[in-house]
Amino acid sequence: MPKVAQLTQLLTTILPTESSVAHSQNLLLFGCGNGTLAAYLANLVTSGQVWSTDSNASSINLTLKTSQANDLHNLHVFPDLADPESYLRDPPANPFDTAIIILPKGRKVSRRWLLQAYQCLCDTGILYLAGANDEGIQAVAKDASELFGQAVVLGYKKGTRLYRIIKQSTISNLPDWTQQPGIASGTWNEFHIEVRNRDFTIHTLPGVFSFDQLDEGTRLLLECLQIPTGSRILDMGCGCGIIGMLAVHLGAGHVDLADDHLLSVASTLENLRLNGISSASVYASDLYSGLPDMKYDMVLSNPPFHIGKEVNYQIAQTLISNGYQKLNPGGSLLIVANRFIRYERLMHQIFHNVKILQESGKFHVLSSQKV
Repeated sequence: MPKVAQLTQLLTTILPTESSVAHSQNLLLFGCGNGTLAAYLANLVTSGQVWSTDSNASSINLTLKTSQANDLHNLHVFPDLADPESYLRDPPANPFDTAIIILPKGRKVSRRWLLQAYQCLCDTGILYLAGANDEGIQAVAKDASELFGQAVVLGYKKGTRLYRIIKQSTISNLPDWTQQPGIASGTWNEFHIEVRNRDFTIHTLPGVFSFDQLDEGTRLLLECLQIPTGSRILDMGCGCGIIGMLAVHLGAGHVDLADDHLLSVASTLENLRLNGISSASVYASDLYSGLPDMKYDMVLSNPPFHIGKEVNYQIAQTLISNGYQKLNPGGSLLIVANRFIRYERLMHQIFHNVKILQESGKFHVLSSQKV
């Protein structure tokens, strides 16, 4: 049974027995996923309101559709772009009395959510923390105990566990990690990238790819990048936005940058501002689904290839096949990838041509042209 199903069973078995959940007036859910849990909670908390957020645009859209399809008037959905209190369109009149965090990927992201939950919860408010053992739930539970008070295990389900933590009003000194850049409210992690004789100031938030330095694969792509003057470019899966920003400096007329990860979208918007780049637009988009109806001269990407621990070719298949449709005749798709991942087979199947522009011991840059 997949861990998502195990975790769902654990939550739906225990949460209904918790009076603090069933009688919550304002419940805040971090990690709404496809909306199933958010909808379940909205039906469980019949006299209260459920506020749900996630760091992926696709999760936000799915949860909104689930809410609308089930006519859930007490379910409110908002994107994780900053502290929840700042982005709630209609914040609750009373503080949140309950929060639930579904363990995200990455300890820094988890710590960011823990701090946001701490700031939103009233004194003696209750936090529920759920996730898988092999994804770091026990380490994050220790972080939660440092911030809130002692975490108590409520239940186990085949490698997953659920904790309850009561917010203590007696904690005077917050843990040092709450002040780390990107975790503390209103802060960014900052570093600099020098590439092609240009220097970029970069701000990132936890969960953004290459959070604190330029990765080797992207650098390889940037070093061989040739941009036709005045061209329309798409940076797909933009992360911090460095590929699209360099494309502007190399002569692009306009660059669209897209990512499903909302903290990457926020980071890219910040970096365009920091580096004085105006000929660019940023989209929260699950691959091409949220983009405008237009064609591009080039599509550039350093695509993710893992789902969990497995290499996933479905994302690449969609990226390449739909990329072909988004290109003008003569336009090119450029991808950088680990050499052991055989994207060139997919590219050749769709474009009927592919060449290696540059390679290192670990990565290669692949290019296909729409003819």
